[in-house]
Amino acid sequence: NPGVVDGVTNSKLDGLLRNINKAGIPCMAQPDVQLRMGAKDSLVSIRNLACGMPDTYAYYEIPEMYKTFPETIKDGPRVMKQNRGSQGEGIWICKRADGQ
Repeated sequence: NPGVVDGVTNSKLDGLLRNINKAGIPCMAQPDVQLRMGAKDSLVSIRNLACGMPDTYAYYEIPEMYKTFPETIKDGPRVMKQNRGSQGEGIWICKRADGQ
């Protein structure tokens, strides 16, 4: 994610990262891997690996969220991220109303 920098676009950054990778230099967030995994779904895909968090969920339907989310928030605050955007917008920390 290039953030908001004049003249820097995701496509320019992706090209740079692809060239770095082709040169044999390992780079984090290689664009083709990101596309295969899906930006937000990647966290769900790795939740059972040592680097993941097993209590990571993705909700695709509102009824599913209404059913599952109240149970998950019983364990503490939850971070919710909308399935678009990558510059910090649409992120919420959710806590129970009773402060628990």
